[in-house]
Amino acid sequence: MFPPFLLLLATAALGREHLEEAKGQLKVETVSWQGKRLQTSLQILPEDEDTPHVTRDEAASPMGRSLRERTSKLEALWDRPAYRMRRFNLTAEPGEHPCWAGFKSMMRDTDRCKGWQRSYVPKGQKQSFYNTGASRSSNFTLEDVVADQINVWLEENSTDVHRDVAVKAAEIYTNALGAVELKPTEDTASWMEQECKVMGQMPFMYSCSNKINVLVQKCGFDNAFVMSNDYLVNYPAPVNNKSEPNNDIIFYLCTEMVDGNPNPYALANTFAHELAHVIQGGFGHSSGVMMEGGATWLEGNLLNLAPRPMIFAWGFRDWNRINAAHIYAETKQTNARKFYQIHAMLLTYLSQDELLGDQGSSALQNYETFNQDITPFGRRTYDYFLQFVGKDRPKSFAPRVLEVNSVEHPFGEVLLNFRVALASQCIVDPSKRPSDPRYLMPENLRDRPFWDCTSFPTFSPEVGSASHEGMNLHYGGAAMYRLALPRDATIRMDPKADWQVRTKVLAAGTGSGPAEVRELRPGDEVTFRGDREIFVVQVNVDPEGETLSREDKGNVWHQVDCEWLKPGCVGKAWTVNRNGFYPSLAAEGLRSPMMKLPKEAKNISLSFQAWWRLEAVEKGFISKTAHGCELDGWDGVQVRVHIYSDPNADHHAHGDQVIVLEPHGGYDNRTDDAVAAFGNSGISAPYSNSYRSDCKSKEGWTGSSGENFTLQQFSLQKYAGQHARIEVVFASDAGTVMSGFWMKDFQIQGDDKVLFNRSEELYGSAFVYSVQAGTTGSAGVPVVVQYPDGYEADVGLQKRSVTRKGSWSATWTPGDLRHALLGWSYEAPVVDTKTFKLQPNQEACLQLQAPFRGVPKLATLWTLVDKVGIRSVTLQGREKSTNAALGAALTSPSPGVTDPGVHRFQLREWPVLEAGTLFFFCVSTGDVKQLLTDSSASKAFLHLPLTNVAAASQDEAGWMILREDGKEIPAEELQNLWLEHRITLRVEFLEVPQSRRLRGSISQFI
Repeated sequence: MFPPFLLLLATAALGREHLEEAKGQLKVETVSWQGKRLQTSLQILPEDEDTPHVTRDEAASPMGRSLRERTSKLEALWDRPAYRMRRFNLTAEPGEHPCWAGFKSMMRDTDRCKGWQRSYVPKGQKQSFYNTGASRSSNFTLEDVVADQINVWLEENSTDVHRDVAVKAAEIYTNALGAVELKPTEDTASWMEQECKVMGQMPFMYSCSNKINVLVQKCGFDNAFVMSNDYLVNYPAPVNNKSEPNNDIIFYLCTEMVDGNPNPYALANTFAHELAHVIQGGFGHSSGVMMEGGATWLEGNLLNLAPRPMIFAWGFRDWNRINAAHIYAETKQTNARKFYQIHAMLLTYLSQDELLGDQGSSALQNYETFNQDITPFGRRTYDYFLQFVGKDRPKSFAPRVLEVNSVEHPFGEVLLNFRVALASQCIVDPSKRPSDPRYLMPENLRDRPFWDCTSFPTFSPEVGSASHEGMNLHYGGAAMYRLALPRDATIRMDPKADWQVRTKVLAAGTGSGPAEVRELRPGDEVTFRGDREIFVVQVNVDPEGETLSREDKGNVWHQVDCEWLKPGCVGKAWTVNRNGFYPSLAAEGLRSPMMKLPKEAKNISLSFQAWWRLEAVEKGFISKTAHGCELDGWDGVQVRVHIYSDPNADHHAHGDQVIVLEPHGGYDNRTDDAVAAFGNSGISAPYSNSYRSDCKSKEGWTGSSGENFTLQQFSLQKYAGQHARIEVVFASDAGTVMSGFWMKDFQIQGDDKVLFNRSEELYGSAFVYSVQAGTTGSAGVPVVVQYPDGYEADVGLQKRSVTRKGSWSATWTPGDLRHALLGWSYEAPVVDTKTFKLQPNQEACLQLQAPFRGVPKLATLWTLVDKVGIRSVTLQGREKSTNAALGAALTSPSPGVTDPGVHRFQLREWPVLEAGTLFFFCVSTGDVKQLLTDSSASKAFLHLPLTNVAAASQDEAGWMILREDGKEIPAEELQNLWLEHRITLRVEFLEVPQSRRLRGSISQFI
């Protein structure tokens, strides 16, 4: 583990994740039927972990000081690339690639790189790099320089396939061949160009280079990644001629990833995602959830590609549980690590011109710093930027105060409207959707639902009423309910519903009226006239949901009988041990009451008996803090004194002076050794800058004291005559927890008289800390949100288990026709998923069964977005016995180099099916067209995710068959591929009464 003031972990929640669940690799098995046999490939993806980001302080540099004098905070927030250009005195020259805009002027007109520019060996020559996956030095050959932008290096023993796929992916990313399909916009030539136009340049001002380097290497695992410390190794200074070859802009590509999926388009998309992280790293760091969301937004909508679908990567069993999860959850256990997709789609929603636009959304996700104590997190970022949704950008900078008493806050409003926009995608008829852009996704996605609309709890029209106690929603989590075409429906909120849950009801338009969106608070009700689709949308927007107060933190210190620790021990002891261990990620002081130390007294001292067992640094591990202090422990306890000018200061207030006291003989007989957890910003907040960098401020006990209590003594003589409080500080990090610290016989004396020994009057004081809004970090970027007194950000997600719910009910005129959902939503084990690559001459058929007399109305097919050569997808109904067509074959377009990820088919001209009738829906590829950038070895395919459900027989719904050239492939040759897997297809089925003709009976539903 790493000290928090030395290395900034992705988030504190990451540390907790290690305690919550076992490590697990993701196994993705992809199968296809080729050459008369079943072919299988297996990808083993490691646990996603963010590389620790090195945090350094630039405040002492003249550049940082002059920067604040020369540039505006507003530009630093809303146009970070331009701000950085001014910061380094750079000028973009005509024709300069957006990724390197300003590089020429930096080399020519500034001394930033001291005249040194990184050079590379000629093509075909070797150079040694450090293989970060396998942790070894190795020789790499420069195989190609693509578009004069990307060096492709191959490690020894790589194959021609590794080379060809890596080079082809680089050609796709740079659009080296000028393919029209690879131009994100009319005026942007490539994915790479668009990425840098919107997000900013590559961080060449730290690398002194103008090339991206792709290192194709054998890692021992399946992944691709970048490391910001490569180019920030000398931050705030750039690398130099003494730096290692890896201290450059490097994209590490594992050969195992190419082996598992040799599709160059998928790999090029990974280029875009990881190089977005490179751009982000040049601006600093924010929470892992926000950075991954930004990179995932970039790889999809910003490049005019399909968004990463929810069914990508880690499997899950319940769409509604994922929807209700904490908005910042990032574990397999809590939300199957779907934070990538959810936050990317939030940015996609915001990027509409009517809301924040591309540039505004980019500014939001580029809000990053190099300083740990002001690292952007949640509403600490969102509430500032989102207050300008639908408005012009501000003309001057003014920080925003965080609202903790009302649900009317910018983040809550956007989260709720975003979920309404997702529900609007479920309305098939565009004319019946809302017209307000707050309730719509971008136009190219409005017919491609991101969420599975059939997964919502759904109430059919014939039942006439509905009620729901409300789902348990974690902070930022949502629930969506569907009322399927009720007539004259009234929706009511329970007066006792949690007020922290906001509810909006979306009613689709009718032939005579537009769509409506109405908000309901507890006790409210609303009626919608006519037959219309209705969605009840709820979000937990608890204004204190991502904050911590002292009350939230609770008490770490508490008093118990010391016999609990040592049999025979007499009296009470204060301890941080609960249930055998101290808590992780904890920091609390145990304080004495205010007292005035006698001015004339001599030999004023503090003493107590102590025993401890705390996590120390392992023997042989050598590390230093940013200020050069030797690191001795991870968790620890120290004693300090607060000196006050005001004798009536609040009992949690810091003193005018705060000094760490040193016991006689020192802490563990050590000299100026540091405990990592004392880097906690709340602990060091009252220190001056000079004392904060003094190793003495981070001294304390760590490790083990031995078997027995030991006497600890401190001199207080120099504070005679002053008002003071003594504070015993405990702090722990996110890792190992042990037996803790125990203290008894607390006593202050002077002139051999007891001044204080009432240990029961000691009290806990949790550290609650937030930086003053307007404070600028080392790069001049200001803190934009002010937390109220007594509140701080819940970075560790301490409240992640807290849920809220809002119960509601509805009534309507019962309908005559029943409604049913056939097929299966996506389900798969979290770490074991299966997919199928469908070839152009094949069709995969899923057998369904009519639940009553009726017809299918709407079919939705889910796909993965990576594909080759497919231009459309076809859905055809078929009879079970004869294979004859049922209804017309329907086609859904699949333009561009990625598939949209979801295809929705409106079904018409179907014969009525009697109850119990078995029939097939068959999926096949439509038009096939190779692209200029397709490799000669590429074979066209459509990629289908397989849902994991119970086995079915030939006479049951769920039976699957695969046909090639019209002939069924025997199940035994497919090695029981379909035994517990289906294509992911959902069909809405409507009843047709005996007394009505087909068209007349269901016309209102189509």
